[in-house]
Amino acid sequence: MSPYVTGHVEPSAPGESADSTTPTDSSGPSEPARTTASAQTLDVSRSWSSTSGRSEEEPAVEGRGADRSSDLEPADEEPQELTLARIESMLTGPMEYNVQLTEDREHPCLLGTWDSFPFVIEIPEGHDGWLLVSGDWEEAAPASQRDEIAASVNDWNRDKFFPTVGVIDTPIGPLVRATYLTDLSAGATDAQLRLHLDTALSACTQALSLVGPLLPEI
Repeated sequence: MSPYVTGHVEPSAPGESADSTTPTDSSGPSEPARTTASAQTLDVSRSWSSTSGRSEEEPAVEGRGADRSSDLEPADEEPQELTLARIESMLTGPMEYNVQLTEDREHPCLLGTWDSFPFVIEIPEGHDGWLLVSGDWEEAAPASQRDEIAASVNDWNRDKFFPTVGVIDTPIGPLVRATYLTDLSAGATDAQLRLHLDTALSACTQALSLVGPLLPEI
């Protein structure tokens, strides 16, 4: 797993270039969490299946399709406040994933790995009720490929509404980061929370897998 670096690409609006390394203090993942994620080898990997929304260890049940929220909660369920405990409970309960809660700092977060990509899941500081899911490449690319990677990143952001993808410059080369950020400050039902987590994880892993140099290194 590659080392993370200080700084985070601020999510840009659809169609804007994300070839930027401007730090942000509000919407980006906490950098201590990124440092912790890079220093630990988490035994939480599962192969993601974008078609079923579940790990490949357990195939989807026929007929459940993309909308599996109907069997989670009653139709009249009231939205509840978004907390990290609720997110952890959803991921480790109905969604059956393994994540690690970091509690040894002022800003806790959840760490996990999907399709070999390290992820941080958190509620950003100063933005109570917002859900932030971000994943990075496992390793940095050669510095010579940065321009090609930046072009691929910009193509993705121009064509896709989410997640936002950006280039992070590290001492050993460029790194791609995918970010899904949404406002749930009005509350969310369990079914809505699961839908957002499903969407964030599948979309971010897809982006991290597809974005890359447009031409092979010579």
